[in-house]
Amino acid sequence: MTRLTRALDGLFALRPLLLIPAVALYGAGSAWARVPTDAAALGALLLLLGSVHAANAWRDREGDLLNRKGLPVTSGLVGRRALLLGGLACLAGALLLAARLPTWHRWLLLGTLALGAAYVAPPFELKRRAGLDLLSHGIGYGVVAFLLGAGGSVGTAPRALAASLPYALGVLTVSLLTMMADEPGDREVGQRTSAVRLGRSGAARLLTALSWATAGAGLLALEAAPALWGVTACAMLAPGAPRDAASSTVAAIRLQLLFVALLAIRNPMPLVFALATGAAAAFYFRIRWGVAYPVGALGRPVAAG
Repeated sequence: MTRLTRALDGLFALRPLLLIPAVALYGAGSAWARVPTDAAALGALLLLLGSVHAANAWRDREGDLLNRKGLPVTSGLVGRRALLLGGLACLAGALLLAARLPTWHRWLLLGTLALGAAYVAPPFELKRRAGLDLLSHGIGYGVVAFLLGAGGSVGTAPRALAASLPYALGVLTVSLLTMMADEPGDREVGQRTSAVRLGRSGAARLLTALSWATAGAGLLALEAAPALWGVTACAMLAPGAPRDAASSTVAAIRLQLLFVALLAIRNPMPLVFALATGAAAAFYFRIRWGVAYPVGALGRPVAAG
């Protein structure tokens, strides 16, 4: 069990649960274009994001410690050297897979890498810049992942870009919820995220606007999944902002599960990935930390992750 837990420590230090939105948006693009999943393209995207998550885990360790998140890193089980090696391994794997892909796919993956580097590394550090932090999530997890899933080429990009808009708005909604969950620790360490700058009431107003925008853009694009998702998100968030960090986490998990469930009608792959990743996370957090996360968080708020 020791070797298994060490391996899981290294894996969950890269935060695989954060890959669910990327898989979901890739699947949405694949469903929209009616093309099969390209395992090499999706694998390269996830490995690139894994390398970004490794760097972000180290950059966020002080805030995560206050928020009781990122347990493999904040508990000292996974250090800087292990994160560096894990991030480099992910990057190397992504480059090997990308070498097999068409030029258009490689350009999209290069954009993912550039955006990820700008998100975590000085002097840009978009993660610490209100507005730009949200926008980078919408572009990276939303637009780029959708375009990659849609395949195609530069010539077909304008249509795919327009179709990605409602999905990107949904990503912004969930991203703001996760930032609200991190707001107490981020505020304490001086990280000026969108949630910190807006405050809970301002973030609640923006959540409502983003939910309605997702629904409206979905209707205009004739995309049922984001349209239904946006309306449901409005109903879920109508009473106001989540009361605290734990309830923000619960709302984010529920909305992500709702999206992959709606998308499963056209493409079941993201739902299968979400269930498998969630099951692995539940096993890990139970044996390592004795908490029921993330599934247990749906019944009652649980601090973990």
